Amino acid sequence: MLKFIHVNFSYDKQLVLDKFNVKFIDQKINCIVGPSAVGKSTLLNLIAGIIKPQFGTIQNSYRKVSYLFQEERLINEITVFRNLDLILKSVYKNPTKRHRLIMDGLKSIQLSFISDWYPNQLSGSMKHRLALLRAFLYPSKLLLMDEPFTGLDINVKQNIIKLFMHLWKKDKRTVVFVSHDLDEALMMGNYIYVMSKKPMQVIKIIPINKTHRMRTVYYREIIDIKKKIIQLTKKW
Repeated sequence: MLKFIHVNFSYDKQLVLDKFNVKFIDQKINCIVGPSAVGKSTLLNLIAGIIKPQFGTIQNSYRKVSYLFQEERLINEITVFRNLDLILKSVYKNPTKRHRLIMDGLKSIQLSFISDWYPNQLSGSMKHRLALLRAFLYPSKLLLMDEPFTGLDINVKQNIIKLFMHLWKKDKRTVVFVSHDLDEALMMGNYIYVMSKKPMQVIKIIPINKTHRMRTVYYREIIDIKKKIIQLTKKW
């Protein structure tokens, strides 16, 4: 369960959340769309426990959390294998098990040949694929995503989203995904949470029922939902 109950949060005397209430759906991709600087990243930080609410309650039954940022956040001084091993050491004490998990993971994203490479030897697409794998290798049931596809060109973005959906369908974690890109949310989300301006509130929660293997923004249902969201957000 992940639920906000009457949560207040202020930053530099500016009210970001005021009696904020929301419940995210387990084992689904919950996409948050809203105006710039409204507090979407603050919401993720509250869920992760990086910051604490000043009032109200966050009910969070998830003990472990994976976090996918805008930047890949790889350590350039160590190999790809060691970058992945670093996040698994606190969970799996057996080095043989960690080695198997890492090599199987690299194979699943068709990058088994780069285990001894360093991050500065990787292309941008490789780094993003590696960051995705790292998030899924860590055995959490909750994945927070803070605009991880920002700045990618359209072809790379589509491939990374396709890989994400492949990994998620094999390991259906609860996902809370923040995006400025409505098309990203429509391609990935099971539920779209449309937010208002500050103090942030939920305007509407829109379910998407399409079950196509690779959803596109050209399906009639998706076009209709996009029109609805644009209508809701005209005042942004």
